[in-house]
Amino acid sequence: MVSAATALRARPAVVLVALAQQAPILLGVVVPPALAALAFGEWMLAAALAPQVLVLAGVAFSYRDGLFPRDLRHVEAMVTFALMFSLGSLLVVPPFLVLGMPLLDALFEAVSGITSTGLSLATGTEGWPIPAHLLRGWIQWCGGFAIAFAGLAIFSGSARSSVSIGASTLAERDPMTSMKRQAQQVLIVYAALSLIAVALCLLVLPNWWEALSIALAAVSTGGFSPRGDSLASYSPLAQGVVIGICVSTAISLLFYIRIRRDGWREALHHSHALATLGLMAGGLLIFVLVDFLVNESDWPTLYGTALNFLSGFSTAGFSTGEVSGHVALLPLLLLAMVIGGDVGSTAGGIKVSRIILLARMVKLSLLRVRVPPSAVTYLGDAGSRVTEDRVIAVAALMVCYLTTLILGWLIFLASGIAPLAGLFEIVSALSTVGLSQGVATPDLAPHLKLTLVVLMLLGRLEFIALIILCLPGTWLKRS
Repeated sequence: MVSAATALRARPAVVLVALAQQAPILLGVVVPPALAALAFGEWMLAAALAPQVLVLAGVAFSYRDGLFPRDLRHVEAMVTFALMFSLGSLLVVPPFLVLGMPLLDALFEAVSGITSTGLSLATGTEGWPIPAHLLRGWIQWCGGFAIAFAGLAIFSGSARSSVSIGASTLAERDPMTSMKRQAQQVLIVYAALSLIAVALCLLVLPNWWEALSIALAAVSTGGFSPRGDSLASYSPLAQGVVIGICVSTAISLLFYIRIRRDGWREALHHSHALATLGLMAGGLLIFVLVDFLVNESDWPTLYGTALNFLSGFSTAGFSTGEVSGHVALLPLLLLAMVIGGDVGSTAGGIKVSRIILLARMVKLSLLRVRVPPSAVTYLGDAGSRVTEDRVIAVAALMVCYLTTLILGWLIFLASGIAPLAGLFEIVSALSTVGLSQGVATPDLAPHLKLTLVVLMLLGRLEFIALIILCLPGTWLKRS
């Protein structure tokens, strides 16, 4: 067993170089909103983004010919990855300040956007200028997958860092493709799905800028909407189309790549697309049935609650009306939010493939009790043998998720928040869902807002990267 004293530390200078070479990616977060603000004559909004653009452009120019650190350590790759999301959040705080939000609320909104969560403290958004709505949709789109995979494509210049970043963003690896090529393919799929989403939203939503901002948020399972009632005031057809987009990207994006390359049968065999859709369909049927029996809801109401359930399961965060807090329905919705979409999708949560792996671990344990000692048994998943590293990673994530959930809930309970409402908000932040029971409001206590900010970052980065960033042992040697 390796002791902590012999563990490699992160070298700040190397991390800074690695982070500086991500300046073009971070420029992609701030330049389009800045150009939109200029195009619409929103000078204050453009000015709030101008310093970030200038600084990042200067850094990108300075490091244009720089060599990426070939000896980037695993720990350095992880902290650089965490810093990319953290810095991405800070870059878009100033525009929200210009829009009249207090500093803490602006930070909350920025983190919710970059982590593609969708919890919001913004009020009066209907009066915001068009570029502000495009900003919200864009940062969710960037945080949904673009930052992670653009970073992966560049980090793949170092073998160790490629593996470590890939473990955080793409646990479902394609052995037939290099990490860099796979990152490029998934970015292309993400962009293609985004274009389809925009086209569909243009057909069903009232104007182009609402269609664009909602499409960007939907494809990232983000949940920001230009309207204060989310999707409630749109037509039932528009609501269904938006939630359908969210469901389509809650499936691993590798599934779409494999369809084109290998055909439907192989794509289904080597993915959890059927399991993801099956769980959603089964959960939806139970949810709607319980709603009908308990509330005796009519069909339009059942349609709305069904879309809310799918929004929660896909961790999108859009709502078609008030999210039911009924004691018979809330546990079902909470369970769906905890599970989330699949690994390799834009969704949050524990992920379907990990739930399946845990179930297979239990099944294998039961099987080994009944087979002869000489029998060869192993843990398999999606047509391949599961490695020890993956089992450890899943177990670690489960422990981190449950521990963080309990600690966050205790903080909310100690602050006088109602138990079920507090638990709902904690799960919503931790699984990057964005649905709310009315707890996340501008009047929420500052320490609870900060708690939700931390939970959103932990959930999006899947714990390890952010924890490593904050550990003193990552940077300091033991004496």
